[in-house]
Parts: sequence; C-alpha cells; structure tokens
Amino acid sequence: MKRHFVRVITITIVTFLLGSGIDDLTRLETALGLDTLFKIRGTRTPPPEVVVVAMDEASESRLRVGQDLTRWRGYHAKLVQELQRQGPALVVFDLQFIASHPDQDPAFATAVQAAGNVLMADCVQKLRRGVEDFYGRDECSENNQDPFVQREGEQAQLLSEHLIAMRPIPATPVLAEAALDHAPFYLTNDAENSIVREGWIFLDEIAELPTLPVVTWLYYLKHTGVLQDIIPSDIPLSVWLTERRRQCVPGLDATTKSLAEKNKVENQIDEVICHEDTRYLDYYGSPQTLRMESYSDVYEGKVNDLKNKVIFIGKVNRKFSPGKTDVFQTPFTDTRSGRMAGVEIMATQFANLLESRFIKPPFPPSLSLMLFGLVVGLLLTQFAGYPGMAASFLASGTYVGLAVWCFNRTGLWLPIAVPVLIQLPIAWLISLLWSRRDLLNERKRILAFVRRVFPQWMPFLPASPGQWYPEKGTAQLTSERDVCGLCLATDIEGYTTVAAHHTSHQMWELLSAYYQVLGHPVSSHDGIIADVTGDAMMAVWIDLPIANQRLAACLAALEMEQEVGRFNETSTVGRLPTRIGLHEGDLTLGRLDAGEISSYRAIGDTVNTASRIQGVNKYLGTQILASAVIVGELKNIIYRPVGFFRLVGKEEPLELAEIVGRTNALSESINTMHNQFAWALSAFQQGQWESAITSFQNILAIHTHDGPSQFYLNLAKIYQNNPPSEWIGVVALDGK
Repeated sequence: MKRHFVRVITITIVTFLLGSGIDDLTRLETALGLDTLFKIRGTRTPPPEVVVVAMDEASESRLRVGQDLTRWRGYHAKLVQELQRQGPALVVFDLQFIASHPDQDPAFATAVQAAGNVLMADCVQKLRRGVEDFYGRDECSENNQDPFVQREGEQAQLLSEHLIAMRPIPATPVLAEAALDHAPFYLTNDAENSIVREGWIFLDEIAELPTLPVVTWLYYLKHTGVLQDIIPSDIPLSVWLTERRRQCVPGLDATTKSLAEKNKVENQIDEVICHEDTRYLDYYGSPQTLRMESYSDVYEGKVNDLKNKVIFIGKVNRKFSPGKTDVFQTPFTDTRSGRMAGVEIMATQFANLLESRFIKPPFPPSLSLMLFGLVVGLLLTQFAGYPGMAASFLASGTYVGLAVWCFNRTGLWLPIAVPVLIQLPIAWLISLLWSRRDLLNERKRILAFVRRVFPQWMPFLPASPGQWYPEKGTAQLTSERDVCGLCLATDIEGYTTVAAHHTSHQMWELLSAYYQVLGHPVSSHDGIIADVTGDAMMAVWIDLPIANQRLAACLAALEMEQEVGRFNETSTVGRLPTRIGLHEGDLTLGRLDAGEISSYRAIGDTVNTASRIQGVNKYLGTQILASAVIVGELKNIIYRPVGFFRLVGKEEPLELAEIVGRTNALSESINTMHNQFAWALSAFQQGQWESAITSFQNILAIHTHDGPSQFYLNLAKIYQNNPPSEWIGVVALDGK
C-alpha cells in the first residue's frame, strides 16, 4: 500500500511539474487547447442587441472615400441622424477622431450632441525607446509622434529599451465634449502576429481607466433601467468606473454594501470592476458572425430594424486581403475567413459582458493539472501495465468530453492540451519504467531464492529475460538445504462440508481464486510459498533478520485474514473461513523424489508444529495463533497470550499468543478486555477455579463471542468439579 501511494504521488508531481513547466514556456494550453475547444464548439449565436456597421469595401466604393479614414468624417453626421431616426440604444464609434477637420467637425458634433447616446473610442498609444517604436491604431500613431516620457534635463536622451509607456489620446475637444462619453480601446499590435484571445476590462497602467466595451455595457444597463439608484447620474460613467476601480483596493471602499444587500446586477458590476483587468473573450465564430450591416446601407436608410440596438461603427474588411490594418487573428480566423476587424472584437467583448459570459477556468489551472495527474496515477497504479494505460486513456477521453461539454455550455475552460499531450504520455512512460523495474526486481528475488534453496537449477535459468539454455548441464549439486526460518500454516475450516456440496470443477475454480488471494500477502511481505496441498498452504520466511522475519510473517497473516474476509463476502460459490498458525525453528528445504516425480517443500518439526498451532484455533475460536516467542518483542503487532498448551505428539508445552492486529487498530474496550483476560488466565493457571470462572463470565457478559474466554470458562468448570491431579497450568489437547 505504501509503495502504491508513493507511485501515485510521484506520477502526480512529475507530470504536474513537467506539464506546468512546458506550458509556461510554450503557452501550449492557450495556443492549442483553448483554440481547439473553440473549433470543436464552432459558431455560437450572438446576442441580437449587437450590430456592427461596417465601413467595408462596398461602402468605400459607393461613397467614394477609398481607404483614407479621414475622408469618412463628412458622412458621420448624417449617419448618426439616420440612426437616431430608428432609436438605437447606443452608437459606438471605434474610430479615432484625433485630427481636427474644422469644415466637418461642427456638423458632426451637433449630430452627436443631439443624439445624446454616442460613445467614442480614445486611442491608446504605446511607445518604447523614444520615437523608434510607436504602437497605436491609425492616426493615433501617425499624428502623435512626440515622445511623452523623457528623462528630466535630458530632452534628447532616448528611453531605455525596457521602459514602456502608454497614454490615451481622445478625440478633438469639440467631438469629445459632444459625445455622451469616451474611453480607450486597446488591442495588441498586428505586427506582433499574435492571436487576440483576451480583452482589456481596465487599463490599470493608465490610471485604472475602463475600456470602451465596459463603459458601453454600463450605459446599456442604464438605458434598460436596471441601474436606478445604483450609479450616480451627474458624472460620466467612465469617471465613476475609474473611481470604483480604485476603491477596490482593500480597506478603501468603506461605502460598499455587503453581498447580501446587493442584487444580481450590482454583484455583476462589482465582479467586473474589482477583478482581473483582462478576460478571455468568448468569440461567437469567424469574422462577420455578429450581425453586420454595410455603412452605406445604413447611411442611405436601407436598414430599418435598429431600435434599441447597440451599434458599433468601425472599419471592416469583408474580403480577405493581406496588408490591411486594424485586423487581428482570433481562434476562428484562417486564410479563408481572413482576420477579424477591431470593431468586431470590441462588439464581441460587449456581447460577453451583456451575457456575463467570458472564457474562464472553474478553478486554478494548476489544480486541474494536479487532479488529472492524480487520477491517471491512481489508474496506472491500480491496473498495472497495458490495462492501466487503457483505463487512463478512457479516463482522459472522458475528461476531454467533460471539458468540451463545460466549454460549450457555460464557457468554462478546463485544460486539455497539457493533460492529454504532456501529462498522459509522461505518466505512461513512468508506469512502464516502474513495471520494468518491478519485473527485474521480482526476477532477482526469484533467482536469489532459487540460488539459496535449489542451487541445482541455477545453470538452467536464463542469463537474461528471453534466454534459456536447457542443454547446460552441470554436476549434480545438493538437493536440500538446512535453514532456520519461520513457517506459516493455513487450513480451511469445514472444507470437507464445502467440498461435498460442490462439483470438483466448482471447487477447482473456488480454490484457484482463493489461493490467489492467500498468496499475495506472502509474496508482498518477502515470504515464499513452500507447499499447497488440498485445503492447506505452507509459507516460509528465511534469510532475513529475525525481527524482520517475524514482523513480515505477522503482517502477512493479518492481511490474509482481511483478504479472505473480503473474498468470502464476494464469493458466489462458497465461503472458506481460514485458520492460521505460525512457528519458527530449524527446517529443511529440499527435493523429495517419488519415482520419476520430484517436488520441493519445507520439511521438519517446525513445519509440523506450525500446522498443530493452526489446529488450536478451532478449540479457542481464534483465527491467527503463533508461538509466543514470535510476537514477544514486536512493537507493531497487537497480541494476547492465550496460555500454555501441550500439542498432540509433543512432550514440551508451548506458549501461544493470538495475533489481533496492528498497534493503531486497538480500541479501548478491546484493550480493557485483554487486561481482564490476562488476569483471568493467571487465576486459571494457578488453579483458582472459582475466581477464574467469575472473571471469564464477566468478560463474556460484555464480549459474548470471545472464543478463548469461552474455552477457559468451560475448562475451569470441569476442573472445579474434577481438579487435575498434578496441575502445572498447561492445557493438554487430545486432537489436532
């Protein structure tokens, strides 16, 4: 059991550490596992409230603006007016109105102010190493090339390569003041060729500013009327969100209500504000999965069902073309679909907020990897070799199925790439190496036993697995060996009755299974099965230190008792209650020739005495008896002396002890009973029959099935009426 536990823990820890390490270095779980879950799930229906108005190729041609975004400015005023005719909930521009256009901005600002529900995106500009590396979208970088972080007094000094700074750049003042609110929206630079899997909720590097999808979500909730008395109406929600984000620091939010006082919407808002600054986006599918209308169609009044919708306006390339800007890779993009526009990603993040559904693990990924390694380790240890590999493979398939189901249903993300591709093969390799090591150790043990006991067979054993040399003959060596060892004898109680009620084939099947159960504790505790005859088995322990030999045999006997009990509970053919006896002394291991047949077994008085001790169990109603010298100095074994006996065919009396269990398995009541039994047995051995009778009766009043107490009570009553002539405290048995 301890060996199995060590193997399970080793497989768990090794697979967890290697899997986690490889994932940290390669991002395997995100790059392969998460993307695979998306592809297995496929397209998901987006919320109907979300509409993308695409500044696409068709609109470029019909409005004759080309790809120059500055030429679109003159059309936005009429677009906003056309949208307001239909009554949308919000209009969100994913465009940077940084450069001023005096001839067009006033009309646009007037339309925006009249609408009262227009939100605009601030550009987030990021620089590294002075003016050499600028990251931003469109004119955000093109028109703002001045360094904004420099060392004091060193105006010409470039920034350190490792120093990265970020700043938001809003629209021109006339447009920013006309808009309902504005907030930044930031995506990773397309030149980095990275897949966009996460969206920013807050930009903590820029004074805890909320991003535009979050601001849009909160304004939409306000539009639906669910935020009454929850948020103030006298300040922009982007400002309120920043203040609340800063209050999330422990100890600063003294006005926050308890969770019990908050409704579902309040708790959801708190969860968005006060948790991670990024979330994994739950994409709905490939580009253009969200409802998308052409800018020119909306502009010309051809789209009429936009009431209470949230309209996201931005540049979209409907036709795949390399070299386009403001397009990004997602788990669903490929060479056929093309990349996804930034405005679609913004709309996706808003839709996730609206559904309160992002991709997130149900618990820390490290815990998932640890539990997966533990389950695989248990299966590989419980079912060794190929059965264990098959069981772990089926368990892995079940786990992957559960992960796919959770992902499809709720967006919960369980790791699959690292467990299946890293942890499972490593666990298999460890298991196979351990099986190989066990095989070699078992072979060494067998060879050592043969070398000690049957040296004449050594020349015929294979030098290595798979080899056999039957033609190798050597001089005949001695066929026996005298050793000092310990014998364990077993016998089945009522075997004759059981055999009489079953066919020979049924008894063969029953005994075959029974001896498998009986033999395992012997081999696992370094014992050797010396003989099996009918319903009896003989095992021996040799060539071990005396204390180790005694402890191993006692532990094997206790395990036999437990395993036979389980066997009898599950057996459908018959029960085989078993008695066990242990004795140590000199014995001979050798070959006996009977005609042309030879058999090897243990022979000697020690073997016979172990068998006689086993037989005493039927008198005392016990299961495991041993000569007292075996258990006398063992601290890990619970036993109780049961008296001196003169066995059949023996002149010298022998003190016996019942082996009860291990030291950590003794209850207080049993300990008390053992003490009472020792006192009663002492009275019996001194011939104090009346006192012994009373004491044994007191024990049986509580422990009605204690066999030794019942045996001595009956004997004391007989001796009280007819005392032995020469009593020395030894019980003479007249049967085996």
